[in-house]
Order: sequence, then structure tokens, then C-alpha cells
Amino acid sequence: MTEIASAKLSIRPELLPSGAAARVIDVGCGDGRHIVEAARRGCFAVGLDYDSGELRLARARIGSQRVDLVVGDAARLPFRAGAFDAAICTETLEHLPDDASAIREIARLLRPGGTLLGAVPSHFTEFVFWRLSYAYSHTTGGHVRIYRPRRFCAQLANSGLQVIDVRYVHFMDSLVWLRFCLTDFLRATRPATDFEAAILLAVAAEQPVPTWRTRLRAAIGRSRFISALDTAGALVWPKSFTFVARKVER
Repeated sequence: MTEIASAKLSIRPELLPSGAAARVIDVGCGDGRHIVEAARRGCFAVGLDYDSGELRLARARIGSQRVDLVVGDAARLPFRAGAFDAAICTETLEHLPDDASAIREIARLLRPGGTLLGAVPSHFTEFVFWRLSYAYSHTTGGHVRIYRPRRFCAQLANSGLQVIDVRYVHFMDSLVWLRFCLTDFLRATRPATDFEAAILLAVAAEQPVPTWRTRLRAAIGRSRFISALDTAGALVWPKSFTFVARKVER
């Protein structure tokens, strides 16, 4: 579903530092839609992802922008402590077997006072989708946990990251994923194994992207009305919540 998930940013780029002296890392950068914003602000930008295929997509998106791309494990980041002024981590932690280690590693990389811009799925929407769709919650590489905002903020605080802002986003993504989950729920025959469920999802991912989805992706980016609808709808049914956290100076 990357054709919709990539349509709108999950962070506010204006919160990133700017200038050649600023250092920014995106942990779980995927196709590069966020780290390229750091590069556009003149930062020394690094995108890290476990999936080399995603990094190839990132390189194509980034083009001539200066971004270093690294294959790596979020739970074992290959950089020295305090190396970065800001970090990005969007829609990544919910996939990781060891999210606690990844959070500690991100905190370690940030200088005191450094900023983490991130996003994870909204707990309400996740509860609905997990119950509707077997494939949504059981496919290899999918979501392995649901985050409640208060408990999640406490988890960040345990690693020295103080949350200073939380916002709900991505109403349109909720609608697209609802369609997927309802289709799975109403399927005449249920997958007998996790492997069969993964095959069904892989086959669906290889289908040509419908024209209406392509148009919706473009509309979210350029239409003020669609963008306003996405923002207003997120107050009722968000797909994700974003957060801004600062590394506590000790």
C-alpha cells in the first residue's frame, strides 16, 4: 500500500535543523520521503533501513540530493553516541521485534537537546484492523504490537526522550486500509496458514495500482480541500499519531 502511504509526510519538515553543520538520520527510512526533506534543508542526511530494496527506491526518489543510505539494524545503529542533531523514525517501531533497543539506540545517537520526529499507528485504528483482517496482523514483516500514546510516551521517557507534542494524522490512509481489511474479512475462504496469508498479500501488492488510488495520492499532495479533509478526518479516525521528542540534557 505504499502508493497511498507515501502520499503525505508524517513529520513537519520545518522542525528539522537546517544548514550544512546539522546532522539528521532517518531510522527505517523506507523509500526516503522524509530524509530527502532534511537534505533539502542543507543538512548532512543519513537514511538507514534493513531492506536494501527500499533503499533502492529511496535512491531513485532522492535523485541528486546528498543523502547517505545505509543498510542496518535499528537495534544496533552503527554510529557514535551524540552523532546527530535530529532523528526521524516513522512507521517503523511497530514492525521491530525489539523496539525497546531501537528506541535506546536512537536516543544514544542524539546529542543532548536533539530532536526525534516520529510516527506510529494509532491504537484505535489498529485494534479495528487487527480484528477485521488476519493478513493485516499476521503477515511476516507486518505490525507486531499496538501502541497506546500514554504508555508509548512513557517508554520514550525511559530512554531519556521527553515527548513535547503529539498529533493524529492520515485519515485517507485509514480509508484505504479499511477497504483492504474489509476485503480480507469478507473473503469466502480464509488462509489456512501464515504462509498462505503472506502469499495472498504479496499477490495483491503486485497488482497494478488502480487509477483512483494514483489520483488520490496526487490530490492529497496538491489539493487544499483533500488535504484539509485528511487533517479534519484525522481528528476522528487517524491512521497514525506523530510525536516530537527531545533528548533530555543531563
